[in-house]
Amino acid sequence: MNNETSEKKDSVLKILAIAGFIGIIIIIAWASIQLVSVVPSAFSSLASLAESVNNPEDTEEMPAEVDSITVTSNTLLANNGESVDVSWDTAKANGSYVFTYECADGVAIDLVNTDGVKSIQCENNYNIGNVDTITLVIDSEKNRYSDIAYSISFLGTSDTRPRAVGNASFTVFNATISDSIASSEDIEEPEVDVTPDITPATSTTPSAPSTPVTPPAPEYVQEYTYSIPTSNPNGATDLATRYLFTGNIKGNTFTPSIINQEEDGAIQFEVKNLGTKTSKSWTYTVSLPGGGTYDSKQQSALKPNERVVISIGFPGADVTEHTFKVTVKESTDRNRTNDSFSQRVVFAK
Repeated sequence: MNNETSEKKDSVLKILAIAGFIGIIIIIAWASIQLVSVVPSAFSSLASLAESVNNPEDTEEMPAEVDSITVTSNTLLANNGESVDVSWDTAKANGSYVFTYECADGVAIDLVNTDGVKSIQCENNYNIGNVDTITLVIDSEKNRYSDIAYSISFLGTSDTRPRAVGNASFTVFNATISDSIASSEDIEEPEVDVTPDITPATSTTPSAPSTPVTPPAPEYVQEYTYSIPTSNPNGATDLATRYLFTGNIKGNTFTPSIINQEEDGAIQFEVKNLGTKTSKSWTYTVSLPGGGTYDSKQQSALKPNERVVISIGFPGADVTEHTFKVTVKESTDRNRTNDSFSQRVVFAK
């Protein structure tokens, strides 16, 4: 009897042990399922945190500082239909420039590039590539004077907003539109104070000769000097000239303005040494409206980055327009492509 009772106890213990073992397995399986459901979220959170650390701009966009671009044009007062050259300081980064201009009543602008002439719309951004100058052709058919405001922006290769922006403007004059619509007093024209470098010549209006006469000497010459680096004896000289303004000389002041027919006028242009070596003495020639060409005397040498701004007065002539041709000559100049320019000017009636 005792043996039978002992065997029953052993059977019950075995059953309980098996049941307990099965219960432990069930608990472990349930815990594993719960852990597996939690672990992916934890790893996903860790991955998101790492990505935020590596890319802080994705979590908070910090305002970027926009630099300024110095933008200039070869004239501040252009005749209708003339081209205007716009240039600016380039950035030391990979990217491109964008041009846009404000709408003005009756004004249309064409962009001149290697592909030809392209008509562009106001208030639109045009990617003009990684360049430092563009040429615009302006048509103004409604107002005698129209102000053109424009901007140049620089964007890096992967930028979505400009790193730098420059704003500027110039005025377009249409001589065919009556003064009753607009007067030259409607715009403000900058005045440039000058210091006479040579004795002023008395201008008289001679009767129209049958043959060209010797043009009068320039009335005033003024110089501006920028930072000038040391001349490199092994470098090269590169004198370049460009048109600045036409206008009038009164007293000791050159004023950019429209020139009227048969009235005295003046042209102002720049000569600058873009090279790394000081130039030799040089000369320049200017074609004048009254006929003939003015040949200058020998000019002082220009150091690297030094420039001279020259204003030449001329007597009035009975012409409606004239194309000024200015040429600079220097014996050691390595680059002849920028030694001259031609600028067409329309005289107001």
